[in-house]
Amino acid sequence: MDPIERAAELFAVLSHAGRLRVLALLEQRCDLTVGELQEELGIERTALSHQLRILRDAALVRVTPEGKHKRYALADHHVAHIVRDAVAHVAEEGAR
Repeated sequence: MDPIERAAELFAVLSHAGRLRVLALLEQRCDLTVGELQEELGIERTALSHQLRILRDAALVRVTPEGKHKRYALADHHVAHIVRDAVAHVAEEGAR
């Protein structure tokens, strides 16, 4: 698959507001458990777990086991830039 097709798949994953909220929070707070994400975002646990699985499958988040819990973090700095730039772009567009 060429890079443009892969980028299109990436943007398809990012097209869900709930997933963007998860990524934005992880960009701000780094490693968080499902419980911490759920508390911050107010998302039902099953829905959150589903979104995290999609983000993990798309290689946008990494998971680190910690005892009975798993910690989620952004996969790399590129993910943070994509989310930050997208939010800044629409905020700037809204100000016009």
